[in-house]
Amino acid sequence: MEIIRAYQQLMTHNKKYSYLQSDGKIVFNQNWAWIVVFQALNKHNFAIVKFFNGCYSIVEI
Repeated sequence: MEIIRAYQQLMTHNKKYSYLQSDGKIVFNQNWAWIVVFQALNKHNFAIVKFFNGCYSIVEI
C-alpha cells in the first residue's frame, strides 16, 4: 500500500524523470513513517518519497 501511495504523490510532483510503480522499493517502514525509493527509467536517477507525521516529501537525485 505504501508503494501505491508514494507513487501517486510522486506523479503529482513536478518530476524531472520518468518512473514506474513496479520499480518502487520500501527501504523503511514503521507504519507511522516510511520511505520508498523509485529508480528512474534511465537507471541513473532516483526519487525518494518520505511519509512522516502526515506529510509527504519528495526528493529526486
